[in-house]
Amino acid sequence: MQGPNKSTKSFKQAFLKNLLLGLQLHAPTSTSFGSRAMNLHLRKLAVKSSANVAMAAARCATRTDARWPSAILASEAGATPSSGACKVHRCRRIVSRCWIRSGRAGGDAVARRLLRTRTMALRVVIPGGRDTTVDQATLLREAMDYAVHLRAQVDVLRRLSESVQRSSSISRQGQQ
Repeated sequence: MQGPNKSTKSFKQAFLKNLLLGLQLHAPTSTSFGSRAMNLHLRKLAVKSSANVAMAAARCATRTDARWPSAILASEAGATPSSGACKVHRCRRIVSRCWIRSGRAGGDAVARRLLRTRTMALRVVIPGGRDTTVDQATLLREAMDYAVHLRAQVDVLRRLSESVQRSSSISRQGQQ
């Protein structure tokens, strides 16, 4: 039990360090009210981009056997389009389609089709999953690893947000 907690803690520390560096790079050099001020949409994009790059860089620093960090870094660098072209099908739709087709095919064919459909949906969601050389076992390992690191990213961002809110409320109380 001590190993995963230690690696998660080191990942969170590396993530926070990389996130702060990324946010500093995205920050305008003049004052926030100057001509180069960022609107809310640009701030959201900067935070999202910085968080993605920080997560991938922190993952590469802790271990290098996963493929998704390099896929994130490549997409953020502009090698592949990062637009929201990914559509995830709901499980109910997939199951209902399989039930409709089940009259024509046996149960094994329906199960294979369902597995193939869910695997294709997972390939769309996981960065680097569209690579055709990745087998199903590797894809599942990548998905689990990616989900664990997304959870750690959410945890760090939540704690960062809480600390910023606390410090701003303390500074407001000090001004009154």
